Amino acid sequence: MPARALRDLPPHLRLLAWPALNRLGAVDGVTVSVPPELASSPPSLACYSGSVGLTYRDDAGTGAAWDDALTAPESADVLAEPLRLVSTMALWDEVIREEGVYRGNIYLASERSVAVLLDTAHGTAHGTAHGTAQDTAPRTADRLAELLEQLHALELLYRFPVAYKFRGAHGLERQCRINGWGRLLFRLLDAAPHDPYGIRTARARLSRHVRTHREAYRRGVAAASAAEDASGARIWADIHAEQPIPVLI
Repeated sequence: MPARALRDLPPHLRLLAWPALNRLGAVDGVTVSVPPELASSPPSLACYSGSVGLTYRDDAGTGAAWDDALTAPESADVLAEPLRLVSTMALWDEVIREEGVYRGNIYLASERSVAVLLDTAHGTAHGTAHGTAQDTAPRTADRLAELLEQLHALELLYRFPVAYKFRGAHGLERQCRINGWGRLLFRLLDAAPHDPYGIRTARARLSRHVRTHREAYRRGVAAASAAEDASGARIWADIHAEQPIPVLI
């Protein structure tokens, strides 16, 4: 059967190609074709490419069978790294709303914020409860930045330089948040009977964390809401003065 262009698939299904693009194996039944000129490039470039193709053995469309391939227990070993990150960012969005901090979708202020979020949700080693996928969380800042860029390229989250009104200058930080396709993927994972990504435990941990620091997050959100282009570095410091996981809106 002919390969489908990766960029033509719904964003959550593009993640079926992720293990092969990162040279970490493959989801069962999935074959990925990469142009020779991208074979030695960072995987994020392949994620952006319109020339990458994907073939799935059960190609009766892009419906339940493809979704099942994403959430199947046997896919957990090769997809644990991106799916744990997507689910944790989606949980953070939910908890922020449920605990009355911010009604909209919250941005994490930098890669460091994402790293602290993972530690808070899953423990220092990013481990999860017995019976879940093994620890495959990003271990270095460079690896985490590359993973976030890949998920941005696959259109599962938004990632861009921190808005000028918050910093008053360009910095190396990239603010990011999950998008609607990432939330769709999270709902599929959350509804599955098994939980290899520690969703249940992470939800409880993040809820406790936000309840403990609710007022600090509310003050930061209020400061961010008041930011204007002339605010600059002063507002950046005000927003994050008390937040364990720095956020933006």
